[in-house]
Amino acid sequence: MFEINNICLYIFALGYLPYVFGSDSDSFGDISSGDGIQIKLDSGILQGNIKRTVDARSWYNFQGIPYAVPPIGNLRFRDPVPFKKWNGILNATKFSASCVEIRVRQSTYSVRGQEDCLYLNVYSSQNPHTIEKLLPVMFWIYGGSFREGSADIYGPDYLMEKDVVVVTFNYRLGVFGFLSTQDRNLPGNYGMKDIILALKWTKRNIRKFGGDPDKVTIAGESAGAAAVGYLLMSKQSKNLFSQALMQSGSPLCPWALNQNARKVAFDLGLSLGINTNSSAALLHFLRTVDLPNAHQAMIRVNVLNFPDSYNNGGPFGPVIEPESEDAFLTEDSYRAYKNGDFHKVPVLLGINSQESKFLYSLITTLRPILFLYDISPSLLVRTAMNISSIEDKRIVGTKIKQHYFKSESFVSATDVELAEFFSDDLFVRPITKTAQLLARHVPVYFYIYDYEGSRGQAWINLTGKYNRHIKGVGHATELWYLWNPIWAPSGFSNDEEKLTTQRLVTLWTNFFTYGNPTPTTVKIFNDTKWPRVKGPNIDFFYIGRQIRSGRNFKGNTLRFWNSIYSSYSKGPFLTY
Repeated sequence: MFEINNICLYIFALGYLPYVFGSDSDSFGDISSGDGIQIKLDSGILQGNIKRTVDARSWYNFQGIPYAVPPIGNLRFRDPVPFKKWNGILNATKFSASCVEIRVRQSTYSVRGQEDCLYLNVYSSQNPHTIEKLLPVMFWIYGGSFREGSADIYGPDYLMEKDVVVVTFNYRLGVFGFLSTQDRNLPGNYGMKDIILALKWTKRNIRKFGGDPDKVTIAGESAGAAAVGYLLMSKQSKNLFSQALMQSGSPLCPWALNQNARKVAFDLGLSLGINTNSSAALLHFLRTVDLPNAHQAMIRVNVLNFPDSYNNGGPFGPVIEPESEDAFLTEDSYRAYKNGDFHKVPVLLGINSQESKFLYSLITTLRPILFLYDISPSLLVRTAMNISSIEDKRIVGTKIKQHYFKSESFVSATDVELAEFFSDDLFVRPITKTAQLLARHVPVYFYIYDYEGSRGQAWINLTGKYNRHIKGVGHATELWYLWNPIWAPSGFSNDEEKLTTQRLVTLWTNFFTYGNPTPTTVKIFNDTKWPRVKGPNIDFFYIGRQIRSGRNFKGNTLRFWNSIYSSYSKGPFLTY
């Protein structure tokens, strides 16, 4: 069991995170360039600067704005405290440090960042001194398995071609953001509570930047998309947003909920030299640990808990908390979505056409031990599926192999078959189920992103070798047509790439503005309307070299999984 779970967690932890190979730079571009601009908030005066897009449109840049008191000392492992005021004029032309994050570079771990990291950035395409009308706001939550990521790699250049205000920010990660004993002493979800506080800051201040506080779209990719899904159902986020955008992630993904947090917390204590069963004693001790020792402990605990994470989510991530007035999450997402117990706003969500494509080199390395799945098919059955009978697990595991592999064997499976299985298991199945459940209650728009191009290839090359015979687009590829990161190729290699960015940015900003990505038919989308998801079949919008709408996305596969769950599984489901 240890070996096979370790395989899956290495695939999870070493492969799909979109920020593994991000730049170590704390900025993109020349943040000191451009003319200055000042605005006054209740907290004090900000000194920002003016930049210009490739097409010479001016936009207004404010970076490194504190939204919370630094969570250090006695504030470590506490809910964030709002930042009140600063003295003088704050230089808002540079990024803050990232939060403490574990970076995984293939088989090598590293830790960077600081605890004093709760700062945000505001980018506006409208001059705050001459506001003509309030613009829709994109509130962006980065991904990275709740263990890594930062706001400094998301350059807003392409979005600034549209009438929109963009907010990016840092939130606590890993041990500092999600350590939990699942009781009142150390309830966890501090990173999620940072997000809530940043949302409240946005609601209160964004009008000064030309943004509409009543037209805020929460948006994110991968773990950031899962965070959006949690915000949909948290009582703490009521009335803070008007739309939700989820790219390649959902709370129903098996990696998005930590179901074994208490063990992880006490493992951390043991790795630092404290052996206790008291969460109060553990908390007191952990507040005294210096950052270098905490770094090493984070890595040790992350490695130690890889095997168990296959069935219980990543070692650091959101948890279901005890009931309290300040709790962020107190029930499972599946039940909340099914029962309509969430904030009723339009939702846009989707996946890339082959999410696991860039896992090729890792899967190839691990092929020699995939025979364990063949020896014991029951290992394919996740705990969250709630199948109790050993015989039923064996039957379900066998059915899974029969569905995905012509040879009915992991060892003999082709690279394409393995990519299809891992994409479906980690992303397609839970995200389409999210769409189906939400669509019973609110407008839902589902997309398939299927354009790679040279920017996408550059991203995949950074994440390791991959099999070019595997068709489709891997995890996070679409980000580099929405954002302008420091490592990406300068400009676009051809008109097709530029058109893809224009399409993606237009669809997203339409959704921010109207709650509908295609409110009218226009030439850039070949006059195609984006259909809403209705019923069990997934109607979708295809974004590739061509634009088209479609019905019944992966119908045979979704019917297969529905039959498995209806015949063998019993709710409630913590993930799906």
